[in-house]
Amino acid sequence: MGFSGHEIVVVYVETDENITGTGFLSTPIFPHGETSDVAVTLLRRNFRNIVLREDPLQTERLWKKMFDAPWRLGMRGMIRDCIAAIDFALWDIKGKLMNVPVADLFGYKRERVLTYANVGQQLPPDELAQKAAAYVEKGHSAIKIRGGLSAVSLDEATKRVAATREAIGPDVKLMVDINGSWDVETSIQMLKKWAPYDLYWLEEPVPPEDVAGYKRIREYAGTTYIAGGEQNCGLTEFRHFIDQEAIDIIQPNAMATGGITDWLKVYNYASARRIPVSPWNLQQIHLHLACGLEDVKWIEYFTGDRSYFQDALIKGPALIEERGEDGVYLAAPTKPGLGIELNQTLAEETMVKE
Repeated sequence: MGFSGHEIVVVYVETDENITGTGFLSTPIFPHGETSDVAVTLLRRNFRNIVLREDPLQTERLWKKMFDAPWRLGMRGMIRDCIAAIDFALWDIKGKLMNVPVADLFGYKRERVLTYANVGQQLPPDELAQKAAAYVEKGHSAIKIRGGLSAVSLDEATKRVAATREAIGPDVKLMVDINGSWDVETSIQMLKKWAPYDLYWLEEPVPPEDVAGYKRIREYAGTTYIAGGEQNCGLTEFRHFIDQEAIDIIQPNAMATGGITDWLKVYNYASARRIPVSPWNLQQIHLHLACGLEDVKWIEYFTGDRSYFQDALIKGPALIEERGEDGVYLAAPTKPGLGIELNQTLAEETMVKE
């Protein structure tokens, strides 16, 4: 069952030093109902009491305290999202206390990071190809489109891939996101069928828990990398992929895995084993991680024309493009903390009144 959009829950953590940290999480709007009220209740009634009167700098200890508290209530999904929202706010406080961007807190600083463009618009093949070509004209060197069964049929997916490759030329990297909607056999056969189109990576070919499926697909992938991990959370899940050599590029999402604190564990494990990290979505947070950590290969870029509600509401940190010879970069954040700002006009227009 699909969903029609997202609600954003903004979280503020106040300190006795007159510094307020800001975090957020997103919840899908399903045909069967909305879910943000559940997250709000968990945050106000449960997680608030866990972190109240604690030292906000103790992010590791507070993360474990939050994770251990909802015993048997589930250790992924909305529980992790709520932990992430608070964890983001705590890291925001850290940066503001030191008067530096969060990107400066990890010990490795680069002034800009390379992006790949998400061209996930649901358009007919020819129109999608034209859209991708327009991105390339603006300097993008890597393009990702959607081709999973949640978006289109196998035949339509092939038409999208063929049209896009023809439009962007042979030198631009082409990625295709399947959103975990295929099975192993379909993935292998489609990789064979798409071999002439020189895919850079195939993303999430099968459901996120199917490590064995990933491993088998990778054996037949040829020169195409197998990427995934946006729906996975925690070091244990990512360790299975890495230790079993089931994946080429991992895509941990800092909201899905429970915040920056837990994301760093995944990053460090992958980095030590020389597995490239390319975080999915959430560019407001991942920009800091990418600019502050050497082994983040690049970040996914949802440009302004995507009309993505989360990116329309969460305006900071500023996304400043820099065109390089090898693609479009985003400049490192400069404001203290995470630099998260809200579009106040949009916030007032879309506020859920209690």
